[in-house]
Amino acid sequence: MKNQEQFSVSISDSIVIGNISDVRDLILSAFDQKGPITIDISRVTEADITLPQLIEAARRTAAIERREIRLSQPAEGAVLQLLQRGGFLDTSDPARVDFWLQGMTPQ
Repeated sequence: MKNQEQFSVSISDSIVIGNISDVRDLILSAFDQKGPITIDISRVTEADITLPQLIEAARRTAAIERREIRLSQPAEGAVLQLLQRGGFLDTSDPARVDFWLQGMTPQ
């Protein structure tokens, strides 16, 4: 089997409705490539609900297209707090929780 090149998307700083389209463009560029997609959110310092909504849409699109998509590490800090407040870590969807937390237990 041929190795596929991985495409990484790095997101940092403040991600809010005013600049989410820039993140969308980065993720769409990743979908234009072949191979797995890794999203690095470790340097996000502030976010609103648009960030997890966009990444959830990407996760679902990847599933439909049978593409691998993952985070470079479990969500933490501002993103983790947002996920908790926004109900994204509801245990009724184990695949979503695993995507965001990569096997860690929600607190």
